[in-house]
Amino acid sequence: LIEAVFTKKISSEVERCVNLFAETYASFLTGQCVESCILAVLMFVTLSVCRMPYAGLISIMAAVFQFVPYIGALMACVIGAILVLFTNPVLTIWFVIVFQVVQFVEGQFIYPRVVGSSVGLPALLTLMAVFLGGKFFGLIGMIFFIPLTSVIYQLVGEMVNNRLKKNTQDNAVSIINDKENVNN
Repeated sequence: LIEAVFTKKISSEVERCVNLFAETYASFLTGQCVESCILAVLMFVTLSVCRMPYAGLISIMAAVFQFVPYIGALMACVIGAILVLFTNPVLTIWFVIVFQVVQFVEGQFIYPRVVGSSVGLPALLTLMAVFLGGKFFGLIGMIFFIPLTSVIYQLVGEMVNNRLKKNTQDNAVSIINDKENVNN
């Protein structure tokens, strides 16, 4: 349809953008899945070593909620704390501390390497994408705006590089023409 309506140049650009979005989202989703599995294992081992009740359930819940950027960890912690509170109220504070330490380690050392490198987006833009996506489109927006922002970031970067390259070439041609004019 796009090729039938638009010129070859426009349709190939649209196709390139769609393919870039598909590749970026696939990379993001793969990175999120790997990171969630790592978090589940790390959380399960830590909670089991600390003899926390519902270690398996809380670990799986933390991994699933990890797909909701920034808010998912808080939701998993609160629900896990409620479960621990009903089982053993004395362990609740200890659970929250252990959970936060595991989340900190995961957020500082694992997430940036696994997910951050998969989409190539700076942390500030990632945060802005999550907040804007959540504000305008809720939970779905929070998930889809990270790869969408990454695609826009990549396209703007390509445009800037192409313009700089063109300006450099134009300047080089201008300098050559100026030298020829001086020599004549």
